Amino acid sequence: MKKSGRAVAKVLRDPRQPDRYYSRMRKSLAICLLLSGLLATTALTVAPTLAASPGNTKASWVVQNSPNPSGNGTFNGVECTGLRACVAVGSFFNPSVNAQLPLGAAWDGRAWSQQPIPAPAQTDTSDLNGVSCVMQTFCAAVGNDILTSKRSVTLAEVRRGNRWEITPTPPLTSVSFNALQSVSCSSPTDCMAVGNEDKQFLIEHWQGANWTIQSAPMPPGSTFTQLYGVSCVTSKWCMAAGYYGSASEGVLAFTEIWNGTQWSIRPAEQVPGKGSQFVGVSCTSKSSCTAVGTVGDLETVNDPLAERWNGKVWTVQPVPHPTRQINNSLTGVGCSTASACTAVGEYFATTGQVITFADSWNGKAWVLQPTVNPSTTNNDLIGVACTSATACTAVGGYAGPGSVSLSLIERYSVGR
Repeated sequence: MKKSGRAVAKVLRDPRQPDRYYSRMRKSLAICLLLSGLLATTALTVAPTLAASPGNTKASWVVQNSPNPSGNGTFNGVECTGLRACVAVGSFFNPSVNAQLPLGAAWDGRAWSQQPIPAPAQTDTSDLNGVSCVMQTFCAAVGNDILTSKRSVTLAEVRRGNRWEITPTPPLTSVSFNALQSVSCSSPTDCMAVGNEDKQFLIEHWQGANWTIQSAPMPPGSTFTQLYGVSCVTSKWCMAAGYYGSASEGVLAFTEIWNGTQWSIRPAEQVPGKGSQFVGVSCTSKSSCTAVGTVGDLETVNDPLAERWNGKVWTVQPVPHPTRQINNSLTGVGCSTASACTAVGEYFATTGQVITFADSWNGKAWVLQPTVNPSTTNNDLIGVACTSATACTAVGGYAGPGSVSLSLIERYSVGR
């Protein structure tokens, strides 16, 4: 089973895109605060704010200690290949070089430790948005790099053993905004990555030595297209999820399927009179996928969106969320089996606070789960990975003292 390595990514925003309420913008603001001199220069770790009591047999979310090099950090994507093997990726600001650099961390069952990840030369901002691993021997991570010239280019890195290295991606014709948002690998020689080249989606294929661009059909009448999630079951079957805009229909979620030879569009089920966006997808087989995002007017009032793929069509599922809140969204999803998925999200409280939440799928219904929110102002859970119904890891960030962005890792498990 291969899961989506990324949910909503933190990247430099293109103001023409409609998803401005997502956490990527809030984190961009946090980065600005870092650059304004609110950065602490000593290394910090996040102390657990909630712990399960001894002998506890009920699963719950708890905060884990996470790396914050140079006193700051945030994670965008996570992948777990076992209870004692997870990898998280994101970025942190390094004041010694005055640049935002890639951040990686590994979980060994006891603690998270930072992993050195190289940054491209001449970088102003390097960020990793998604990660996918094949057992513990190979991982691929993707994101974007904003050069000192302020041009945004795609970024991809692979890890063999414990060493990360940059793998060149194909040059793109657009000179404005390019990024890879998610990656899914079925083997060390087969990965799919999705993102965007300016206003159109981008799909790249890793074949063990290099990345190549793949063509795929655009939704009819689309004025822009974006792909934010991908999940591959085998080298010959992948599901990519995102959204598109049209002059007549507004913004709508859609997916594409890879059959080993070509990509083809699979329309999502639409809620009449409302716009929709997919930002994450996770598949356990060709006939079992879950995609998540948001549905609503996409400006002021939104609800979480979850849809289920049965091998033929997408179907909207009722998904619970905190009540009396005007903006709720799901930002990432991870499935371990067809009847065990976890999605993470966030909402704007009426007090102005951004608060996280989670939903779990038990094969029959989605159930709301409380999460831990260390900050009194801004909390984000962006990516999640699960190895079972009671073993999930979610990553993101929160606003620490002075509004400095601190990394956040939460684990859902029994007794710890």
